[in-house]
Amino acid sequence: MIIGIDDPLARFEINVGFKAMNLSKVKEAEVSIPFTIIIPSEDISDFLLEYGIRHKVFRLSRALLDEEDLNKVLELERDLRSSILSLSVPEELVSEVLDSIAGNIGKIVIARPSPYASELRDGDLKGRMSVWYDEPTREGIMRSVQQVISRAFSLRSMARLLDLGIYPEDMNLAIMLQEVIFPRSSGLAICCPARRKNEILVESTWGAMDSMPKDKFRISIDLMDIVESELSEKKVKLAPSPQGPREVEVPRDLWVEPSLRGEEARSIAEISSNLSLILGTPTLMEWIIQEGSNSFFVIQAHRESERPPTKVIEKRVMKMLEEMSSYRELPEKLEAHKEIAESAMEIPKIRPIASKIFVKLKKMHEIESVDGYLLDIDNLKEELMEEDKTYLALVHPNWEEKISVSGKKGELKILLEINDLNNARENVLQLYSLFPSFDLLVYLKDASSVLLSESLSEFFDGAVLDIGRISEFGGRNAIKASLSFSSNYFDYIIADLTNAKIQVDLIENLIDGRIDGFCVDEERLSELLDEVSKAEMRYLLRKVRDLDRYFRTL
Repeated sequence: MIIGIDDPLARFEINVGFKAMNLSKVKEAEVSIPFTIIIPSEDISDFLLEYGIRHKVFRLSRALLDEEDLNKVLELERDLRSSILSLSVPEELVSEVLDSIAGNIGKIVIARPSPYASELRDGDLKGRMSVWYDEPTREGIMRSVQQVISRAFSLRSMARLLDLGIYPEDMNLAIMLQEVIFPRSSGLAICCPARRKNEILVESTWGAMDSMPKDKFRISIDLMDIVESELSEKKVKLAPSPQGPREVEVPRDLWVEPSLRGEEARSIAEISSNLSLILGTPTLMEWIIQEGSNSFFVIQAHRESERPPTKVIEKRVMKMLEEMSSYRELPEKLEAHKEIAESAMEIPKIRPIASKIFVKLKKMHEIESVDGYLLDIDNLKEELMEEDKTYLALVHPNWEEKISVSGKKGELKILLEINDLNNARENVLQLYSLFPSFDLLVYLKDASSVLLSESLSEFFDGAVLDIGRISEFGGRNAIKASLSFSSNYFDYIIADLTNAKIQVDLIENLIDGRIDGFCVDEERLSELLDEVSKAEMRYLLRKVRDLDRYFRTL
């Protein structure tokens, strides 16, 4: 049963978790919050138990506790994540969510995890559980639930729970679904009289708050006067989209303008002070001022935990992930391969751009403005193939021969997902016999499979990289390293952005790193087309400027 933020059931933390409980207290204090509903923890627990997810969480947490070898831990983590992302969210639950948000959430919904355990405190899991942006559709809601659960049981969050003496499988998890407020400005307010000399610190930036440069205001609690302000240069801002925050340029005349007016900063400080009486101190409040209307909303507020950090297991996990994702994990050949000449006299190189666009399909149908499709080979129907399109037919490791394709219509490439090198060799022999005239591609789904590129290039002509999955093991560095290494061995590479946030700077970096094409699901196609065109233009302009600088030095 879906719970409203002011529903009486929202008074029980075990049902709604800490974040939702705190937000209900904010609303009781007559402070505006975005429209919010809660999928209670009992509903989440029911289908986690039904699909055996709790047991898989148990097995992975014990592997972390027992310090089992890296390969075993990663195998269990992959199995857990795959199981969560393939969860069949109950139709009646999705329908109830859609009924609840109808007319209340228009363009974008944000899903937030709201955990609860008796030994857990506010802020204990700060930075270890992430949110998910999506469209308020049936598919978007199902995807949001899957992604939030998956991220809630990440290796890092589970390690943190174990460090705190909490078994991850015993944690209750509710999910908050909120209306996304399009921000003019946003930021934090930190009320901690004991440590801040009776002052409240307000941080602010244009757009959505993240790692962007911030303006800072110190405000006295007694008089609510601005004691000191510090302005930053803010050239870009983050704007919400169904794929997460995306960078947008700030008009030049606003770069050094304060992102908050004086009365707004004082009002925010006053609300922060009032909430500290309800939640306790020190209190951290996340706020947004809506673009256009200048309406004020509190997104989150909680008391900052003063628990001393205990990170024995978490440190071990972070080291494990670092080994998987950083350049250290890649062979020394990578360093030689990625060397860039220090001399400014080297002529900048511009490679031709003609990014191909592929759409991931569950069922074959025609889509304009794309170069081809990616789909499971079992769903490929030769009679529906188009003459001018390329088809990437994905073969899973346990695939059994079910179809044969003549290749008379369209261009067919066989894409093989691998588990290990021996598995790849066995499957390649089978595929060669079934599809002797077609190119073979390999699907590199994580950093460990990228490391097999040199051996795999003996059998495969190209590769598809799961950018979203690779980034989870180390962000942009992992993507850059993986692309740099794999492109040394394959003739062409396609970036699968299905599980990634589509951002113009990411796509520009991929183009710069020799990506030949991009793949995304149909719902996000228009977004991809827009961002690819922007990224290609930015790439060309940057290279032209590099050439101009070069010729000026002659």
